[in-house]
Amino acid sequence: MTTATLTPAPGAGDEQVHIPLHTLRGERRLWADRLLSLFKDKQIDGVEWSMKFSAAGLVGNRFLLGVRREHWRQLDFSTLSRQLAIPQSLWLRVMQDMEQARAMFFAYEPDIGDGGTYRIYLEFMPAPEALRQHGVLPLGCGYKWHPEDESVAAVTAYRMRHLDSRAAFDGHLQAYLERLALPVLRGTARDVIARAAEAADPAGFMFLEVDEADTRRDSFTVTFRGAHLPLRDFIPDLLRLAGSLALPESEVLALLVPDEPRSLYSLAAGTARDGHEFLTVYYD
Repeated sequence: MTTATLTPAPGAGDEQVHIPLHTLRGERRLWADRLLSLFKDKQIDGVEWSMKFSAAGLVGNRFLLGVRREHWRQLDFSTLSRQLAIPQSLWLRVMQDMEQARAMFFAYEPDIGDGGTYRIYLEFMPAPEALRQHGVLPLGCGYKWHPEDESVAAVTAYRMRHLDSRAAFDGHLQAYLERLALPVLRGTARDVIARAAEAADPAGFMFLEVDEADTRRDSFTVTFRGAHLPLRDFIPDLLRLAGSLALPESEVLALLVPDEPRSLYSLAAGTARDGHEFLTVYYD
């Protein structure tokens, strides 16, 4: 089986959601299938894929499944922590923070070696009026762990920044871009964001920043609300980025399923917790 098929929530369209798994083997495939099995015959509210580039390696086949709060009743939270091998201390924090969340996301990311990492992301989403008033507010929190040994990998807090004009957006972004030392990675981030800004007003984009205690992570994420960006248009940019990081172009191409129309809707870049600069593209 090269894909897993899931059911969209009512109102999300009639087409089933297909999760490409064609490059996953061994332990990586086992952990991906284990997460997907929890959603068999259940409805999901969204799915995203992502591909992360860094000198440490290329990580694809990352996927994230979203469930809005009103659909949480279909999940059995009494068994969820055991099924996903969530560390008890982390699960207690997730359950506490769920009280404030409007949506819950379940993610899988293959490790560069064998195995994989799970993540639960809770989205709080500040009210627009409050965000304008305060300038920056918490958006959500990610809880990441290694299921094979039930160890905590990271807890990441995301904050959303209000940037009400093109000038404000460009100025804030520039400070982050200047911190990127790798010229091709920096140029790729700048070019992708610039093309998104040609398609839609960046004052409507989501600009996210991260807080992660006791790690070297320093990154930003821009979500291109209102911009339609076919992923296929950026393949030359991604191949050039891969070449600059000594990553085989064939691995990038292998992760893309032919003839599937995907839209690039978000980009993250910065320094990862391992100290390597990275760029991640998110698409749906």
